[in-house]
Amino acid sequence: MDLNYSNINIFPVPIHQFDVNGFDEIQDELIDYAYNLKKKDEGVLISNRGGWQSKGFDIINEDDTLQLFLINCLAGFPHIKKSIKLGGHAWININKPGNYNVKHVHPTNNLSGVLWIKCSENCGDIVFDSPHNFESFLEIKSYTDDFKKSNNIDDSYHFYPTEGRMIIFPSYLMHQVKENKSNEDRISVSFNIRLRE
Repeated sequence: MDLNYSNINIFPVPIHQFDVNGFDEIQDELIDYAYNLKKKDEGVLISNRGGWQSKGFDIINEDDTLQLFLINCLAGFPHIKKSIKLGGHAWININKPGNYNVKHVHPTNNLSGVLWIKCSENCGDIVFDSPHNFESFLEIKSYTDDFKKSNNIDDSYHFYPTEGRMIIFPSYLMHQVKENKSNEDRISVSFNIRLRE
């Protein structure tokens, strides 16, 4: 049988990736900011296991170094209509060696994200589970490795932490942060976004 084959991917899950140009110019200031906040904030226990997570704060204060940085990053978010307002809420994470974050979602939000401030090799990837794992389990396992790789079809997807990189993803995506197997702290800022007209 002679067949002409093509595949069309529909209903994709967009992950927005930003690399902050010139991040090294502000990186040390943001690292100091995180450690200084940790001295004043006992932190909270939510998805973090062993790590420190600051109390949350709204991203509204342009006189605050970190908040202004996030405001400027989010202002450059392409493909969002100008009529849509982005309301943000953030927190800082410091994961020491051996620390990790268990699987979780960010309910009642539209988008969530992370900005990596300080990270080294093996400091803990962020891993997303496919939202189709249950109903598509056998289908996913049936595809060849080449097909899965070329179409980003799998049961999970890893993002390697990169200093000055931000990713934004739908808040419903189940995700976790793997164990920090490096010898250094991993510092990041996580945030939630609510979209409104």
